[in-house]
Amino acid sequence: MTANPLDQASARELCDALREFDAATLSNAIESFDVRDRTIGFASKEVACCYPELGSMVGFAVTCTVDTTTPGPRRPTRLSDLIALVEAAPKPAIVVCQYVGKDPSRGCFAGDMVVTLLQRLGAVGIVTDAPNRDVQMIQQRAPGFHLFGSGKVASHGNGAIEGVNLTVDIGGLVVRPGDLLHGDVNGLISIPLEIAAELPGRARQVLAEEQQLVDLMRDPAADIALIKARFLH
Repeated sequence: MTANPLDQASARELCDALREFDAATLSNAIESFDVRDRTIGFASKEVACCYPELGSMVGFAVTCTVDTTTPGPRRPTRLSDLIALVEAAPKPAIVVCQYVGKDPSRGCFAGDMVVTLLQRLGAVGIVTDAPNRDVQMIQQRAPGFHLFGSGKVASHGNGAIEGVNLTVDIGGLVVRPGDLLHGDVNGLISIPLEIAAELPGRARQVLAEEQQLVDLMRDPAADIALIKARFLH
């Protein structure tokens, strides 16, 4: 589990500050700290934002795996263990689920009932590489809850939570329990905790620097050589 040095009040304050920025801006800001390779730390396009109108989701990962497409009798599930982990986790929490069944295109992690319970326990969102269901009802029963997944499906299938509190891979993004995540219409990223407190300030600098370059590019009187030199710097 990723060590979280923040107390609950500080964790919420940090998440509120990071929520002001979009995922692409934060990704650019993270690059400036040179703490990880630029090809990691973000999920693929299959992990899509279902409710872009909600803006940014920020929180700490609670992880699990699920299989809903293995036929036969109902199988043992570790749903109760997942519920206990969410209840005890730093808040805000994000439930992160990797699909491990044979048919991920027909898999299903969550619907409106599970989401409503998770929201009651302090979760603000779900991230999965599987489809979800009840996408309209979720916003009626759990307003403001974020949902990321590979699509939509009508049935919950033959569901079982198979593992909890383990490292998972969601669309190429490796997520450990306790990792700090940010997601919006651009996609999903992880935020290294060691630089998280410095990130809002650096993100503001990124936006200011980008705006300066935009202003230069849109200035008819600006020298194109200067623009190219700035853009390629």
